[in-house]
Amino acid sequence: MRKLLYSSAVLLSAISSSGVRADPAALLEQLNKEKIIAVTPHSPFINDRLSAQPNATPAPPVEVQGKVKESEAKREEVAQLKRKLALAQRQIAALKKKQHATAVVLPAKQDTVAKESASLKQQLQTHIQQLAETKQKLANESDALKRLRDEKSQLEQQLKASQQQLAQTSQKHADDTQALQAFRTANSELQQQVKAHQQQLEALEKQGQQHTAAPLLNAEQVKQLTQAKEAISSKLDLATKQVSDQAARIATLEAQLKQRTEEKAQAEQKSAAALAPQKAQSRYLLTENRSPAARMNYAWGAWFAAKAQQESVTLTHSGQKYLPEAFLQGFQDKFAGSLQMKSDDIEKVLQSLNKKMGDAQKNELAQNRKQAQNVLAEAAKLKGAERTANGIIYLVEKKGQGVALLSGDVIRFRVDEKLSSGKVLSRGAVHSGRISELPPLMRAGIEKVVVGGRIRIYTPAELAYGEQGIPGMVPPGVASIMTLEILGIVK
Repeated sequence: MRKLLYSSAVLLSAISSSGVRADPAALLEQLNKEKIIAVTPHSPFINDRLSAQPNATPAPPVEVQGKVKESEAKREEVAQLKRKLALAQRQIAALKKKQHATAVVLPAKQDTVAKESASLKQQLQTHIQQLAETKQKLANESDALKRLRDEKSQLEQQLKASQQQLAQTSQKHADDTQALQAFRTANSELQQQVKAHQQQLEALEKQGQQHTAAPLLNAEQVKQLTQAKEAISSKLDLATKQVSDQAARIATLEAQLKQRTEEKAQAEQKSAAALAPQKAQSRYLLTENRSPAARMNYAWGAWFAAKAQQESVTLTHSGQKYLPEAFLQGFQDKFAGSLQMKSDDIEKVLQSLNKKMGDAQKNELAQNRKQAQNVLAEAAKLKGAERTANGIIYLVEKKGQGVALLSGDVIRFRVDEKLSSGKVLSRGAVHSGRISELPPLMRAGIEKVVVGGRIRIYTPAELAYGEQGIPGMVPPGVASIMTLEILGIVK
């Protein structure tokens, strides 16, 4: 079958290539040479002209027709194969053309990719180097931070030791000073005793001289005088010795006191020297840091400090003790990441503090409310008092005798303000402003007087500073008592 197909292909190829009808004898000869078929006497491919044998029998017509049909089918199959081959050749040509175009563009792309790859490699190398430098810098900063912490710890220990030494020296200095004062007092008393004994001795000697000169002096009197003189002399010698000893002791104490004073000065210098680096490290100078960020952060810190001061007042009002040194140390330790308390302990302390402060504020609020209600109730009973629907009380103390006031006038006025708790917020403060731009409760009060007039305004807590007040300035739940005096109109 394979040989038949191959022979058919050869026949068709020969026919299609010549364009004319091929000679069967030549075709058979070619097939025989290629050993595809063997020419035999009874072969259907041998006709009468090719056979030299007179007795050759021609192929039956039916078999020839079948071969022809099979040949036509094979020819059609070959034609399809040729069409497929042509299509494949066109595709190959297109691929070759595309390959040629790619071969032209590819070097440029490869060059671009190579450049980009080199640039990326360079960037990667730079990033790796920067990362290594950053890690090294971080390690150096960590080491420096560790050294600073160690130095800080050493300085704190030195400061603590210096403070202890200073306290001990100060105590010794105080003890020596007290002892020296006691010895000086005793010495003064001894000197007075010596002086008295000397005076007594001189008096006895004078009496002895007088009695010696007297002819009637008996032996008993002379003996008494002599004994008294000897006793006084003995006391005088003892007192003199005590004075001498006291003087020596005083000299010793003065020397010790001088030494203690010098030691105290040295201890103070050591304490100051140990404290100086900490102050130097914590000092941030705006003269050296002039950026807007530095000024903004400095102002922010000042605002926090002011708020902390206000909160410290709330802390003391709740019965707690405010220690600025401990507060600042906690602030610094939190930023440095070296807290001296566990987070759980801090949370417990703050919860307890919040409860205490909350209870204290509730008690203070209740007390202030009651006090404010009493003040407002008493004010409403005063003669001439006018109470508005919102609870504000106006009391004209002096109508005034000047000109009437208009809403567009700019006036000068004096303000005195105190709270129902008794705290004074303002006393004698002079302000100026346009009446129409003043707060409504002040405008309503000014409308009731003229130039030279004075009015008192009682404002409930909810219309003044609120139930919460202003931490550090105004307690919660207090009423405001404001006195306005119109001084004149600004021309």
